[in-house]
Amino acid sequence: MTKWAFAPGALLLVSACGRGGQDSPVPSASAAPKPALTETSSAAPPAAATAACSPTCLAIERCEAGRCVPACPEGEVYIPATGDKGFRMGRGGYGALDRAHQVVLTKPFCMDSTEVTVAAYRKCVDAGTCTIPQLNDLNSNFRSQYRRDDHPINMVNFGQAKHYCESRGQALPSEAQWEWAAGHGDGRKYPWGEEDPTCQNGLADFTPGGSPKSDPAGDVGCHGGGTSPVKAHPKGKSSWPNGELFDLGGNLWEWTNDCFLPYPGGTVSDPSPQAHPNIPGECYVRALRGGGWNRSREALKVPWRAGSKKTYRVPGLGFRCVRNP
Repeated sequence: MTKWAFAPGALLLVSACGRGGQDSPVPSASAAPKPALTETSSAAPPAAATAACSPTCLAIERCEAGRCVPACPEGEVYIPATGDKGFRMGRGGYGALDRAHQVVLTKPFCMDSTEVTVAAYRKCVDAGTCTIPQLNDLNSNFRSQYRRDDHPINMVNFGQAKHYCESRGQALPSEAQWEWAAGHGDGRKYPWGEEDPTCQNGLADFTPGGSPKSDPAGDVGCHGGGTSPVKAHPKGKSSWPNGELFDLGGNLWEWTNDCFLPYPGGTVSDPSPQAHPNIPGECYVRALRGGGWNRSREALKVPWRAGSKKTYRVPGLGFRCVRNP
């Protein structure tokens, strides 16, 4: 049986903006002259030229009054770049898997507001693009008799999750993108802040108790066995100026695009490790984030990491996508 690996841890289409007047028709030499204005006539002010954005906006932005502003598709939230100082990942003191280091994300990205739902994944399957999740578990949300279209898809492995995102022009998030989106780089304990979740305060779907691991498919969690519908715990959201992210703590663990490797030291930019330094080929163990309905509140904390074989398909694991510029 596969075991979860835990570390007590703390991640060119160009939308060009035109220049004002550039496409205005040029009057021909034979055009009739305009009548001269009289003293009593009033001339309308010329239309203000649209200010051009420089540098050119990214594909997830649009030019507005000379500024690049967020323009993520519906259902996605714009997450800004970190700035030159970046943010801290890893708390330190727990070995290389949790080594404190500074991360700079040089570009913004869009992140799905929710974990990918059964309904969304089913559309991909019906179109012949995605493959069916594993069904031989009572908590498999894709089983048609459950009618769980508003629940997150589970029982999909790394390859299935990655393929779904890429089929939509998206990607799985890096660990750094995921942590930056969940924690804002401000040191908060959970995606929503400092308050510990309970099944009564409605912050998350998780398993009460002290152990970070419980029965992976048992009748546990705040609502019994299995997931909650997405957005069922709105108090547990991570809020950004352009939208809100739900269930980054609890409901399902989420695949990331990264190998589950020890953190580097120092400062790194846009990290997303894809290979083990001492093992040739694509890495086999991928990083997970966010905790789930069958894990304790420890796993819901922003810095917490887990690792899983990329072939793993279990009831407590799903994903969401990001859109990179």
